[in-house]
Amino acid sequence: MVELPVSVGQRLLSLMDHYLGEESALNEQVLWRIEGQLDAGALRVALTKLVARHAALRTAFVGNGRRLRQVVHEPSPVALAEADVTGHADPDTAARERVSEEMRRTIDAATSPIRPLLIRIAPATHLFVLTMHHFVTDDWSNGLLSRDLRRLYAAELAGADDGLPAVGWQYAEWSEWQRERLSGAGLRELTEYWRHQLDGARIPELPERASAPGEGEQPWVSVELPIGPETTRALRDLARRERTTLFPVLLSVFSLLLHDETRQRDITVASLFANRGSPQVADSVGFFVTMLLLRTDLDRDSPARELVRATRKTVLAALRHQELPYQLLPPGTISSRTGRADDITFQLVGSLKAREDLSGAEIDDMEGMLERRRFAFEFVVAPHEDRLIALLLCDRQRFDADWAARFVAGYVAVADALAADPDRPAGDLLAPQRRTT
Repeated sequence: MVELPVSVGQRLLSLMDHYLGEESALNEQVLWRIEGQLDAGALRVALTKLVARHAALRTAFVGNGRRLRQVVHEPSPVALAEADVTGHADPDTAARERVSEEMRRTIDAATSPIRPLLIRIAPATHLFVLTMHHFVTDDWSNGLLSRDLRRLYAAELAGADDGLPAVGWQYAEWSEWQRERLSGAGLRELTEYWRHQLDGARIPELPERASAPGEGEQPWVSVELPIGPETTRALRDLARRERTTLFPVLLSVFSLLLHDETRQRDITVASLFANRGSPQVADSVGFFVTMLLLRTDLDRDSPARELVRATRKTVLAALRHQELPYQLLPPGTISSRTGRADDITFQLVGSLKAREDLSGAEIDDMEGMLERRRFAFEFVVAPHEDRLIALLLCDRQRFDADWAARFVAGYVAVADALAADPDRPAGDLLAPQRRTT
């Protein structure tokens, strides 16, 4: 057992846990559906090897605030709880309800950061659920865990080598590197960049109308709409022509819509980034993710293509300085009506079907995203087959449900317009009835 200081990100996350832990906002979950004969013994061995491979999964957390420490335990056999829903009238529904229940149940990170469960749906159908505290994982890490467990299980069945790449740094090693990076000249360099970049910035003030949830209503609003295949192809083509990824293209659409809603030309939004600039952590599991503030000065009279280029420049500069979480900036660096710089977040995720089972089939992760609401206004775009899905999650007590539906519809309309003609003035991409004067 080794006791070490936590990373900057974990310390900041512990503050969220203090306020949001009872809402399970800091639970993460990875799922695998196993069709066919299951070797439960091989799965237990694979799970034990997985936890031995990634020290973060056997790390407990003691203390709080500045006294928070991570305690890395030695590898040991991992217990696998089991549940049987075969006797239910609708076993699939019963299994999904159990998955949601696991997501809502808080995890005592002082004891163990993980809670594995195997659900038997039918004699030849099982669902493996790994629920984890956010202290030890993020979306990138979840993908690694999905890959690693599949290979470890297959190798155990075949009596062969798993073929997994070596883990470079364990999370605690990266934490030590981060502490050195965020000290002395490194900290001054990063702080100076962000103070200059965000000087005078303010979070857009979206129209708010308090609306207490009615009977049977969830405390948050969720709206989901597809962006069609033709538009998706055109947006990807635009990204390639501009030598960028899809993210700046989709963020440009979001910024334009925020401009239309707020009349602000200077648009700043928050977004989560992997924060894995060091090649040593490409295969490491842990909480690496960081939140960056992306600021765009929008000129509605310039071609929309110029907005994409300006956004690309903003994103690239932010990535070069991503090691400093915005929470470490001096108070007052950015203004916000609520005092929170993450009130409006924009995300491009890998997929709404990001979880693969042990045979490679996918499981819809939408319900997990709905359970894991974290921000007052979170806009997510995700690829799904040949199209994109636009999803808005927002606080019902701050944002009207009908307005939220119109906002997502407006995003799809602006995306369509950008795809059709990126050389039009950016302001002209807005629907005539939505254009500001």
